Amino acid sequence: MREALGHAATLSLLLAGAALVMETALAAEEALPAFNLADIPEKDLDAKNAWGAVQTDGDIRYRAALKGAQAGFRVKAWWDEKSLRPAEGERFVVEVKYKDVLPKPAQFLARSGVGYRFGFSRLHQFGGANDGQWKTACIPAPWDMLARIVSSIDPAQHAPEMTALAISAAADLPVASVSVRKAAPADETRFYAETRALIAAEQADARAKNPPPTVKDPPALNGPIAAFPWEPGRRLFQNCPVNAAEIGKAVKVRMCLNELEPGSFGVYANGAALTGVEYEVASLTDAAGRALKATMERRTAEYALLDSQWTPIRLWPAYAADIPAGRSHWFFFNVETRRGETAPGVYKGSIAIRAKEAKTELPLEVEVLPVDLLTMDEAGLTMFGCYDNTPPLHDIEFERRYNYGGALLWYSQFQFPMKLQDGKLALDFTYADDWMKGARKRGFSGAIWYLGGDSAKLPGSAKVLIHLDGLEKKRSAEQWGNAQKVQDRILPETRKLFVEWMRQVNAHAVENGWLELFPTLHDEPQKWASKGAWIKPFFKDGCAAMREADPRIRVYGCIHHVKGWQGVPDLWKVFIDDIDVYNTNAIGEDNDVCSKVRAAGAESVKKGGKDKLFWQYTGLGGGVPDSQRFSFGFYFGTWGSTGFTAWAYNWDATWDLSGRKGDLAVTAWPTAYQTIPSPWMEAQREGLDDRRVIATYQKRFAKDRAELAQAREAMKVLEAIFEEVKTSRSKRSGDNKEAGFFDSVDDTAKLVRWRNALLDKLAAGAKP
Repeated sequence: MREALGHAATLSLLLAGAALVMETALAAEEALPAFNLADIPEKDLDAKNAWGAVQTDGDIRYRAALKGAQAGFRVKAWWDEKSLRPAEGERFVVEVKYKDVLPKPAQFLARSGVGYRFGFSRLHQFGGANDGQWKTACIPAPWDMLARIVSSIDPAQHAPEMTALAISAAADLPVASVSVRKAAPADETRFYAETRALIAAEQADARAKNPPPTVKDPPALNGPIAAFPWEPGRRLFQNCPVNAAEIGKAVKVRMCLNELEPGSFGVYANGAALTGVEYEVASLTDAAGRALKATMERRTAEYALLDSQWTPIRLWPAYAADIPAGRSHWFFFNVETRRGETAPGVYKGSIAIRAKEAKTELPLEVEVLPVDLLTMDEAGLTMFGCYDNTPPLHDIEFERRYNYGGALLWYSQFQFPMKLQDGKLALDFTYADDWMKGARKRGFSGAIWYLGGDSAKLPGSAKVLIHLDGLEKKRSAEQWGNAQKVQDRILPETRKLFVEWMRQVNAHAVENGWLELFPTLHDEPQKWASKGAWIKPFFKDGCAAMREADPRIRVYGCIHHVKGWQGVPDLWKVFIDDIDVYNTNAIGEDNDVCSKVRAAGAESVKKGGKDKLFWQYTGLGGGVPDSQRFSFGFYFGTWGSTGFTAWAYNWDATWDLSGRKGDLAVTAWPTAYQTIPSPWMEAQREGLDDRRVIATYQKRFAKDRAELAQAREAMKVLEAIFEEVKTSRSKRSGDNKEAGFFDSVDDTAKLVRWRNALLDKLAAGAKP
C-alpha cells in the first residue's frame, strides 16, 4: 500500500478485499446462522431511536441503523448452550450486507463480556466510500470477544440464549443481513490491509499537507534497491541518512535462551520507487549444520502521521510495502528461543528481500548464548498493563510474551453491575469471573485497581463512592460531591457501603481464583499539596476502610512526588503508613526513597504488619522508544523495584494518532486477531529483558559462595553499571516541573554496552 494513499485508492483496496469473501466462504467448515435485519423481532432491537422501520431497495429488505446511535440487536448465540463463550480458540467472521452511504467508516461491535464495563467491544470498521452500493463487510469475531447475555441480579438483562451485535454509523445506514461463518487465513490478512487503508483514508488530508520526507543527501549507490542493518531500538524514519558503508552488512542478533530478541533492517529505494517489498529468512544453521530451533516472527513497519511527522508507529505482521523513491522503510523481526529445545551457538543464514523491480539479501547471524534467562515470575518481577478497556484473553497471551504479568484496571471501565436488594448489596461477577480466571490461567498474578481517577478532579473522580452512593437514589452525583468536598473523611453513609462492597469483592476474588487485587481509592494522592488539603485525610480514610473490609488486602498508592514539591517536608512518607505498595515515578527527586520505603516495610513487619513493596512507573512522554528500554531495564533495576507500570497500554487505542501530541497513552493495539505492537512496546519489552538479565546475573553471582572471588568481581561490574546509570539520564528526562516524568538515556549505546557486559560474564561462567 502506498504511503500517500488517497481516498479513491484506499476505498478501492477495501472493495478489493470484499472480493475475497467468496474464497473464504468456501473454506467455512459448517453452516452458521444468518439474520435478516427486517425479520429480527422488535423486542430484540435496541430502542426505537436506534433502528428505522423495515424498508425495501429493489428486492432487498433492510432496516437502517440510525445516525449517531449504537444500534444493537440481539440474536441467538450459535455456540454450545452450556458455555458463556464459543470454544477457546474459535474464530468467526460476521458478514454484514449494507448499503455504503457513509461519509466515514462505521463501527461494528459485539457483546464481548470484556471491554468497557464488560459490555460491547469494537471489532472492526467498514464502509466510507459513500457510493450508494450494496456491499458485504467481513468482521472478525474471536471466541473471547463474544459472550452470552447473562446477569445474576437483573432479570431484564438476563437472556442467556442470546448474544448481541451493534453498529455505530455517522449516517443512517441500510443493513440487510448479518451472517456468521468460520474464519479462514485470508480473513486475517485482509483485516490488516483494510485497517491500514482506513488509517490512510482518515489521515488523507493531513498527509497531503505533510508529504513523506526524502533523504536529504542520498548516497551514491548502484542498483534500485539497497538494504542495511538497523539498530532495532531506534526508529527508522523514511528520511534517515543511509550510510553507504552499511549497505549489505550482516544483521546480528545476540540473545539468551528463553528470550524474545529483535533484529531489524532498512530497505532504501535508490532513484526509483520499489513496489511490493517483502522478505523471507532462510534457514539458520550453525557450523555443524544444525538448524536453529526457534520461532521467527516477521513484521513490517507502517508509517503514519504522529504530530505532523511521518513515524513508524505500528509493526504489523509482515506485508508487502511500497517504498517511494529516495526513502527508506523499516523491517523488524523477533527471534524467540525456548528452554530445552534451542541449543546455544552461532547460527548463520540470510534475509532474502524482494521487490517487483529488484531483489537483494542481507547476511543474518544469531548468537544464542548459554545463558538461561529467568522469567519475570522467577525473578520476582511484575509488569502491569494500564487499560482503559479490559482486553480479550488472546491479548493477555501477547502481553505475557512481552513480559507482562498483571493488569492495571480503572473502576470506570472494570465495573461490574450491583444493586441494593432489601437493603443488602448484591454484585454480579459473571463476566469479571470469566476474565479474571482466564487471565490467571494465562499467567497473570495481580491487578492494580484504581477505584477513582485523577485526584485533582475530586470529588467527581471518586468513581466507586459515587456509584455506591447512587444505589440508594437519594441524591445525584453532584449533590454527593458537594457534601463530600467539605469533609476530610469519606461520608459515613457512603463509607459503610464502601467497606461492605470491598469486603464482598475481595472475599469473592480470593475464593474464586482472581488475580490478587491491589486497590487504591484514587490516582496520585500527593496532589493534595496543590489541589486541596482535604484530599490527604480523605485518601487515608479510604485506605483504612479497605483494611477494615479485609485485612488481607494490600493497599496500593501511586506516589508521583517524593521531595521538593509545594514546599512540603518529608513528602515521601505522607502515606507510607497507609499503603503496602509504593509506586513512584519520582525517584529522580530523591534517590534514597527506595531505601526509605524498604526500611519502613521492615519496621512494619517488626510490629506485626505487612512489608512494603517498592515499585516504579513512567510514561511515554519522551517520544523516544529507547526511553522505555532505559526506564524498565537498567534505570528501574538500579533501584531494585519489583513492580512496574506505564502510562499506558491501550488507553484510547484509536488507530489514527495524527492529532496526539506529547503524552502517548497506547503502546500496542489489541485486535480481533493479533495484537499490533509499537516500537515503544518492543523497546519496553527489551528493557524488561534487560531487567531479567540483571536478575539472572544477581542470582548467579550474589550468593556464589563456591567462587567467592569471582562473585565479588562480578558484582563490582554490576555496581559500577548502576553508578553509571544514575548519571545517565538525558536532559530531556522529566523532572518535578514536567508531568511526564519519563526517563531517557543520554547515549543509547550505553544500553547495549551494559547488557553485553553482564552477558559476557554470565556466558563465561556458564557450565558446558
